[in-house]
Amino acid sequence: MALAACIETLGSERFYPRFFQWMEGLAAIGQYMVFVFSPDRQTATCRLAHNVASPDLGLQLASQYMAGNYQQDALLAKLAEELLSNPQRPACELLLRGSLPPVYRRRFFNRPELTGKFAIAARDEYSQELFYINLYHAGKEQSFSAEELAQLEQNVAVISALLLRHFKLEAQQTSSTCLRAAALSEREARICELILEGHTTKTMARLLNLAESSIITYRKRAYQKLQISRKSELLSLWRPNLSTTQDR
Repeated sequence: MALAACIETLGSERFYPRFFQWMEGLAAIGQYMVFVFSPDRQTATCRLAHNVASPDLGLQLASQYMAGNYQQDALLAKLAEELLSNPQRPACELLLRGSLPPVYRRRFFNRPELTGKFAIAARDEYSQELFYINLYHAGKEQSFSAEELAQLEQNVAVISALLLRHFKLEAQQTSSTCLRAAALSEREARICELILEGHTTKTMARLLNLAESSIITYRKRAYQKLQISRKSELLSLWRPNLSTTQDR
């Protein structure tokens, strides 16, 4: 059911909460990072940066990684090579915190309290872009259990397919907004979706069977995470070619 819920919301603001929920059933993941590299790996962008305990920290770490630190990630080059020799299946491998250089380890693992990461490399067959998917284990001591690793390895193809399809649909939106939207709860994302459809607080309350005060609270939380304060800003983030004169 959780996987079906992910598929139903591909390309929408509600995908991430459902994707995270599905992934929780596979392993204890404390942080998600997805970077996209050009075929020659000379240019890169970040498509997902979400630290479960601290969304702002996730964005900061992604920014630091993109500021040249990805060149120190030996696993990226290794998985890219494996993918070239076997392009039919995404390449994957576990990396433990203790195997990393001290400075890199302190910055990207000790600070957010992560013990290791399960990395996946997948290539888009049309654009030939390399998608580098990093799933980090939360905790100070132990990393993924044998059972969690088995679950992740069994679902490598599904995880990759879901994310690549979602990113393709999401590409029509403002990418920086999409990164911030990854931290929205499913309820917050649904409220934003209904606002974009033109619903008022009253009609949203009726549709979701919630009190109007609850709608206002969810909307406020969503706006804070998106760093906006009114409906017109929400419209400009998701629909940059449209504008509105009405704010709720």
